[in-house]
Amino acid sequence: MFSDIYVVFTNDDGNWWSKFLHKEIKHCFVIKPDQSHYIVHSKTTAKFDLFTSWNKDDILDEPFIMCGYQQKETNNNLLMLNTCVGHAKQLLGINNMFILTPYQLYKHLSNQKRQENETTKSSKANC
Repeated sequence: MFSDIYVVFTNDDGNWWSKFLHKEIKHCFVIKPDQSHYIVHSKTTAKFDLFTSWNKDDILDEPFIMCGYQQKETNNNLLMLNTCVGHAKQLLGINNMFILTPYQLYKHLSNQKRQENETTKSSKANC
């Protein structure tokens, strides 16, 4: 299935709460390909980033995990958390209020991809 939006999961040890998150997945942001460039949407503690890049290698730092996703219609939720996960869920159209951490979002996307692959009889189960 074609993915029209991508979620990138990275490690981020720069915050006091990082020690409470998964050891390798502590931050996420969204990349949307648009013709010959990429639109990047990222929310951090200090700032909100929205920019375009011509080269995806300028955006991605090792190590990272990237999951493709078919974007869904967004429900304008008044209770959206102002976090990287809240912004990513809003862009993806995910309305599950119990997904709070980047790792929970990663597991949700991985499980959904696995279910799609089982219905299409594909052997790929990773993001």
